[in-house]
Amino acid sequence: MSSESGRKSPSELKAQAKMNLAQAAQTETYVSITEKNWRALIQSQQTQIDMLSTMMNTIETLATWNDLSDMQQEQLDKLTSHAEDTQQTLTEFQQLLQQQAEQIQTATSTSLENFQSQAGKTSEEFSKKLYSAEEQTKSSLKKLIWVSLIPTILLIIWELIRHIWLLK
Repeated sequence: MSSESGRKSPSELKAQAKMNLAQAAQTETYVSITEKNWRALIQSQQTQIDMLSTMMNTIETLATWNDLSDMQQEQLDKLTSHAEDTQQTLTEFQQLLQQQAEQIQTATSTSLENFQSQAGKTSEEFSKKLYSAEEQTKSSLKKLIWVSLIPTILLIIWELIRHIWLLK
């Protein structure tokens, strides 16, 4: 039996009809039809009625060409609508990417200009500090030379004085 409706399936009904007809076909050597044969004939007719009822219900649920055509048209309309929505979304996405690319390009060029400006300022400051350091180094070197020469000069003077004093 079909678990959904509690009815027998078409194949079960056919099998039962064949079995009932086989039983009805069995004749016995009596002059009249027995009760067993009579019940089998009635059962066979009831099975055939059940089969026809099932077939009629099945035919009512089958889709017609118009139903199929309408379903296809609905599907086509949905697919067309989705394709248009996808195309619109793609166009919006491309525009958004273009805008972002332009913003990135603008930001990059601005950052590059700022970097170049800062690099120029840094280079200028470095040059000034380097020149200042060179001047301080030269000045310190001159001082160190004079400081290192002072003991030598004093030693020479001392030797001269001593030499002069010894000559006298």
